[in-house]
Amino acid sequence: MAAQLTQGKRLLLPGIVTFAIAIYALWLLVYSPPSPAWQPKYIRDRSLNPNVTSEADDFSRLPARRTPRYAISSSVMTARFAQYAMMLAYTLQKHNDLAALDAELILLVRTDGKDAVTPQNITRLESVGWKIMVEKDLDFENVDKNQIRPYHRYNLNKLYLWSYTQYERIVFIDADTLCKNSIAELFQQPGEIAGSPDVWWDILTDTRFNSGVITFRPSIEEFQSMVKAVSDPKMHKPNDADQAFLNAYYKYRFHALPYKYNYNIVMYQHHRNTWDKFWNEAVIVHFTTKKPMPTKFCRKGCNEWEPSEWYSMLCKEMLAFYGYESELPLLG
Repeated sequence: MAAQLTQGKRLLLPGIVTFAIAIYALWLLVYSPPSPAWQPKYIRDRSLNPNVTSEADDFSRLPARRTPRYAISSSVMTARFAQYAMMLAYTLQKHNDLAALDAELILLVRTDGKDAVTPQNITRLESVGWKIMVEKDLDFENVDKNQIRPYHRYNLNKLYLWSYTQYERIVFIDADTLCKNSIAELFQQPGEIAGSPDVWWDILTDTRFNSGVITFRPSIEEFQSMVKAVSDPKMHKPNDADQAFLNAYYKYRFHALPYKYNYNIVMYQHHRNTWDKFWNEAVIVHFTTKKPMPTKFCRKGCNEWEPSEWYSMLCKEMLAFYGYESELPLLG
């Protein structure tokens, strides 16, 4: 009999414990104060977070934004080139994952002067992904900028990019270009600077590089050295653009890139076999001698009408993607 009572107690004990836990849980549900609604970890809007007592308190809890390892850069010194840079940004992001590259788009702009980039231009450029870097015109000792050709006058401002040492390497691409493949390889080039050979109507492979697409390692010392070197007439003549200067400065020191990274439109008219042969491999297409214009100016009457039609197709795509169809012209 005693054994039966002991066994009954053993069976009853787990039931009592389970019942007690259930009663306690019910009490917590009924009498405990409600837990606050879920909130994001970082809140910028103080009206959404009454516990924030000051703006400083709010933003001090935001994590610092890490500067990407690399930069993809361009420059727009006049308002006319703003839409070209929008096109470049669109095609770069179409064919490249910037987060995977650990890179960001930075755009050097000039905002002083009657033909400079406007606030409206900047708003549009930022909307397509550019981080805007406003810089004043560089001054060079003993250099009269009035002697420089108008369309070359601001080109040397790109030297500022060598001072952006927050980046491990910078790829510079002229605004009058389009991207059609991955540029990842450009960040892995050796040496101080690399560029593709220039192309002329009578020369397919120049010994000098075209500065419209270059990849380089930023350096404050190099920046200061170049600014000083521009004043040396052996390095730079007033009528020369940045390309002549960079070729003189980096003579015998630059690494050559394949044509595909600076696919010069000169080849379409004067070296057509080469253009057609490597078109599918092209990464950056450079509209050097024929700038894209509103499409009414160029159809099949232009020497470069096929590349222009290709540009127009992508321009239409970009305008629709960002909703600028009614604001900006269709270029081609």
